[in-house]
Amino acid sequence: MFVALSGVLYVILGVLAVFAFNWILNYSIDQQLRVLASDFGHAIELDGSKPHFRDWLRVVKTEPARSFAAIQLYSADGVLLEQYGPAGPSSLIPARKQIEHFRLLVSPLTQNVRTVGFLQIAMPTAYRDEALQKLELTLCFLAPFLLFGLGVTSYIVSDAATAPIRENLKMLKQFLADASHELNTPLSILQARAELLEKKLKRSNSDLEDVQVMSSATERMEKIVSDLMLLAEIDGSLANTDAEVSQLDQILKRITAEFQPKFEQKGIMLKQEDCPPVSVLASEECLHKIISNLIENAWRYTEAGGTVSISTSSDGQFVKLQVEDTGIGIPEQSIPLVFDRFYRVDKSRSRESGGSGLGLAIVKALVDSQKGRVSVSSILGEGTNFTVFLRSIP
Repeated sequence: MFVALSGVLYVILGVLAVFAFNWILNYSIDQQLRVLASDFGHAIELDGSKPHFRDWLRVVKTEPARSFAAIQLYSADGVLLEQYGPAGPSSLIPARKQIEHFRLLVSPLTQNVRTVGFLQIAMPTAYRDEALQKLELTLCFLAPFLLFGLGVTSYIVSDAATAPIRENLKMLKQFLADASHELNTPLSILQARAELLEKKLKRSNSDLEDVQVMSSATERMEKIVSDLMLLAEIDGSLANTDAEVSQLDQILKRITAEFQPKFEQKGIMLKQEDCPPVSVLASEECLHKIISNLIENAWRYTEAGGTVSISTSSDGQFVKLQVEDTGIGIPEQSIPLVFDRFYRVDKSRSRESGGSGLGLAIVKALVDSQKGRVSVSSILGEGTNFTVFLRSIP
């Protein structure tokens, strides 16, 4: 991106440089024309009926440098009277400063407030055009070397500048992984002790509300820690990236059967559309986590009486997996944020159902690790559709 922007800037500056150089050259030529017109004016005789040069041939022969410009003397009605130097324009051109191959200066010759003729000096622009062409070629020649140098320099500088940031991110990811592992053991002990205490209180017919709250909170913490460990594993490039072929249709059937009781308990219809046998380049564990998180997300945000549909299709190169629900939907401003970690559209509902805000972040990370892509579309109050594209195996 930096090299592309530098290239655009270089083109703009190059065009401006060419225009500026052209203006400077034209200004210089105009100045020379004014000097020549001033000198030639003294060699014009105006005492006759028509203007003519006074002993001009002798001046041209003794000062040949002046012959670089075409000197033309015209009558008042535009008839060419005399011409010296190289071939110039074929007619009088009083209203323009430049024509093809010539830069012009036209001076009226007056006698007793009456115009009796015109002095037209035409300077060839071949040298100017050649200089402009050389400048353009030089700019074009230098462009790849300059852009390459900028690219290499920016890469080195940006790499050095972002090294502390990368180191901090690495330390943060390592801390996340270590903290998740360290928290996993005491949470497991707490969960086990809470279950044991609940059994003891049941036998003594004591109130179980406090213990159940503790058990539920501990279970939720275990889920969060488990999700964090998984994200740390993916971020640490430890996810399974080996080429593994899995049967998506069989995995879908198993997952649908696993979730069916949970959906029936809430009064939601979970239906799987006809899924032809398809193979994808992804591990079964990865597919299970992707599909499970999408289905659980649909269950969490769909009211009783709603429907969650799962369908697949293939175009030969990619397999498209869709999980569509008739739930509460997602506000338009929240759609770009749904894959962010710990982001929840409805925070109160997520807490009640045990959501951690990491499910969709895990889906995005896993799909990216398998070289696929995931997208979401939603209408508030009508439902949401998550679409996952995975590489297909013929």
